[in-house]
This record gives sequence, structure tokens and C-alpha cells, in this order.
Amino acid sequence: MLCSELDVVKVTKIGGLRWLGYLFRMQELDPCGKLTLIKPEGPRRLGKPKLRWLESAEEDLKKMGVRNWRRMSQDRDQRRTILEEAEV
Repeated sequence: MLCSELDVVKVTKIGGLRWLGYLFRMQELDPCGKLTLIKPEGPRRLGKPKLRWLESAEEDLKKMGVRNWRRMSQDRDQRRTILEEAEV
């Protein structure tokens, strides 16, 4: 059965890691990269802060034991290795 072989969460997280590498290779003037990587100023609302997408992607990389991922995103071979590890 196809549904039993497909892990939707895993596929989504791998796609997010792939997108993260793409964002860090974008030029500084690209609006998509600016909006995703910017840290908003000002106080956050009271209560438990919601995780931003970038923070959750960094947490996933930390669980995998990947350090210096910003530098690794520039190297195509290292990026491919990280994505292959995530698939396993």
C-alpha cells in the first residue's frame, strides 16, 4: 500500500531543509530571503512563544547533529549529504 510507505512529516521536513539551503544561497536583496530570515523587532505576546519556521528547522538540524549549517548550505555536496541523512 502506498500510504503505509509515505511518511508525510518526514517528507515535509526534508523539503523544509532543502528550502532552507536555497534561502541561504539567495542574494541579500531577494524579498523572499529577507522575509524568512528577518527577526522581527519588538516584544512578543505573552505566553509560550510560538516557534518560527526557521527555529524549528534549526532544531531539526540540531537533532541530526549538524553544526555550522549556514556554512554547509553554500557547499552543494555537504548539503546533499545532509539531505540524504535526513531521509534515513
